[in-house]
Amino acid sequence: MDLSREVFASLRRSDQRRTADQYLRGMLTAPGRKTARNLATHSGQPAAEQRFHHFIASSGWDWRPVREALAHFLERTAPPAAWVVRPFTLPKTGERLVGIDRRWVPELGRTVNGQFGYGLWQTSSSGEIPVNWHLDLPESLLGDPAERARAGVPAEYAAPVSPEDSTVTTALELPLRRASAYRPVVVDARRAALGTLLHRFEAARVPLLARISGTTRVPADGSGQSGVRQESVMARQLLSSAGVRRPVTRADGCRMAVTLRVGLPTGAGEPGGHRRPGKSGERLLLGEWFGPQAAPDRLWLTDLTTAPLSALLRLTELAGRHASAAASEDSPESGSVGRSGLHDYGGRSFAGWHRHMTMVSVARAVRTLAPREPAGPDVGGPLAQGRPPGPWVHPRPHRRTAAVPV
Repeated sequence: MDLSREVFASLRRSDQRRTADQYLRGMLTAPGRKTARNLATHSGQPAAEQRFHHFIASSGWDWRPVREALAHFLERTAPPAAWVVRPFTLPKTGERLVGIDRRWVPELGRTVNGQFGYGLWQTSSSGEIPVNWHLDLPESLLGDPAERARAGVPAEYAAPVSPEDSTVTTALELPLRRASAYRPVVVDARRAALGTLLHRFEAARVPLLARISGTTRVPADGSGQSGVRQESVMARQLLSSAGVRRPVTRADGCRMAVTLRVGLPTGAGEPGGHRRPGKSGERLLLGEWFGPQAAPDRLWLTDLTTAPLSALLRLTELAGRHASAAASEDSPESGSVGRSGLHDYGGRSFAGWHRHMTMVSVARAVRTLAPREPAGPDVGGPLAQGRPPGPWVHPRPHRRTAAVPV
């Protein structure tokens, strides 16, 4: 079954499915911004602009079954090596767009006016494809019932959400894992409540690799014994005083790495800071060095405690491997046909934003899985099969099987 027919099968009416296919073709062929006007103009049917606009802003189709269908299609055609939750920042100039906010972005070193949230990206040997999206809603919108109604924000999204809850929701709200092999989720937990993240993923029995701050405190002896009071030290201090670092060769330039077996960080595990007894509290601490300094450049915590170092480093590399290229391709300044339209939704509708981002995901999937197709590909035709990297199978993480790339 071709991608278009499969992912849009949940759209109840045939005219919706036909419009979805035409809209997708436009996203794949039109250069520049992926707006309804531009897609209609470059598809040779300018009269379709209003229909395209209605399809995204107010058609009423549910984006969640489409994303679920896309994820299952990708599991079959390009099985993931891992899932990566990555925050996004979409700079905007308007003041009335859905989710618009001003906040300090540490990675950019400046305050940005824009939309903020999280994306769940499937990573495989074929590339990275986003399969789920979460849009942060500012308190100015959430606290104003009239504005919420104007944006069409459903009741279940009307309460403030913490970074850790946003991360968990983005990663786990789609039933992605029908296959017997569970892939790990990679997240950046440096600005989130680490204990909540660890507990939620453990409860869901999903393997986790979390980037942590060097100031995260872990038991000094690494025993993780229940009921025993332990001294704790900062993770970077523990890694700096660790044994011999192992030299590695990586595409991103990492030259040294070391792992240590530790207990759960102080205050992590169950809500309220209580740690479960036994081996469920055992974690592996990973440090990566890009130079000769004592403190590691990047630190990670994972429950994949039996994974080889090479497999863990492969996962950390996946976390950022395609990010720069994707950001460059999708920048507003790019006029390339290859842009997916990540920055291009300019409406006030919450559902419209999610429908647009869903179409972005489908378009990115077509481009990623059929990179050698000429402009104007036959979306209705079959796509090339993706080939995942060979898995390392974790024996029993949370009593499930996890596949980790070598």
